[in-house]
Amino acid sequence: MPAYAVIVPTLNEARNVTTLTRRLEKVLAHLDWEVVFVDDGSTDGTVEELRSLALHNPRVRFLRRVGRRGLASACVEGMMSTVADCLAVMDADLQHDECLLPAMFGALASGEANLVVASRYLEEGGTGSWDKNRVGLSKFATWLASKSMKVACSDPMSGFFALNRGLIDAVAEKVQSRGFKILFDILTQPTLRLSIKEFPYIFRERAVGSTKLSYPVIMDFAWLLLSRTLSGFAYAQFAMFCLVGLLGVGVHMAILFFLHRRLGLSFLLGQSFATLCAMTSNYFLNNWLTFGRQRLRGLKALLIGYGKFVAACVVGAFANVASAEFLQSHGVFWWLAAGVGIAMGAFINYFFSRFLIWK
Repeated sequence: MPAYAVIVPTLNEARNVTTLTRRLEKVLAHLDWEVVFVDDGSTDGTVEELRSLALHNPRVRFLRRVGRRGLASACVEGMMSTVADCLAVMDADLQHDECLLPAMFGALASGEANLVVASRYLEEGGTGSWDKNRVGLSKFATWLASKSMKVACSDPMSGFFALNRGLIDAVAEKVQSRGFKILFDILTQPTLRLSIKEFPYIFRERAVGSTKLSYPVIMDFAWLLLSRTLSGFAYAQFAMFCLVGLLGVGVHMAILFFLHRRLGLSFLLGQSFATLCAMTSNYFLNNWLTFGRQRLRGLKALLIGYGKFVAACVVGAFANVASAEFLQSHGVFWWLAAGVGIAMGAFINYFFSRFLIWK
C-alpha cells in the first residue's frame, strides 16, 4: 500500500498528464507512492490518456467524475480514494515544481508539520511570467484571504500543498465543493490545529493547454471569502441572497425607467414587466451564485423552480406590506416600519428558497 499520494485534478490536460507522470516517477523514485488523477469531464482525450497510463503503470490511478465538477471536490474525492497517509495536491499543467515533493512529504513524515505549502511569495519564490496586473490581483486576493485566517501563510491561494490524512478526514464534509482555492478553505477551518511549513517555488509558464482562471472561478473565491469572513455558511448564503436582491432592485429600476420614461408605456405596465424581469434575474443569479451547490439543472427543474420562486416572492411581498402596515398603524415611524417589512419579506423569500426550491 502506498504511503504517499499525489492528487491531480484534470480538465482537458491530455498533453500534460503523461509528462507529469514521468516527472513524478523521477523525483519520487525512492518513495512508495501513487498518483491519483481526478477528471471533471475532459473532452480532449485526457480520459483515454489516463486509462492508457493506468493500464501500463501500477502507480497511476484515475477517477472519472460524471455529472459533477469543482476543483475542491475533485481534490477531496481523490484524497478519499487513497489509503496513503501523506497527501499532496498539484495541478496537471506542469506549472508546479514537482521537485519539491520529496521535501514536502519529508516534512509531513517527520512530524515537522501537518500542512506543507509551496509558496510563490517567499523570498526565493516567484510568479514567473505573470504580468503586473495578474500579480497585483493575486497579491490583493492573498491579502484579503489573510484577514480570515487563524494561522500565518504567505500563499493561501496556492494550489500546490501537502497534508496529513487526518486533516482532510476531519474537514472533508466541511470543505465547499464549488470552491477553487481548497487550501484557503482548509486554512480557515476553525476546528483544525495546523502546524505549517512553507517551501518557496517559482511558478512555471504553461507550455500547452489553457488557463482555468475564469470569471466563475473568481466568483467562487469571492463566495468562499464571504462565507469565511462572516464565519458561517448560512449567514454568507443569506447575505448573498440579499445582495442578489439589491441587484434585482437595480434591474427593476432600469427597466421601469426605459419602458415608462423612454418608451412611454403606462406606469402600471412598466412596473409589472420590470417586476417580472427583476424576479427572473434574481432567480437565475440565486441559482448560479447563492445556491450553487444545490443548483437546478435541466429545463424542467428550472421551470418548476422558477414557478416556486415567483410564488415565494408573492408571499414575501405580502409579508412585507402586511408587517410594515401593521407597525406603521401602531405608531412606528414609517421608515422603520418599511425597513422591518423589507427585512421580513427578504427572510421569508430566503426561507422558501432555501427549504422549498434549492433543498
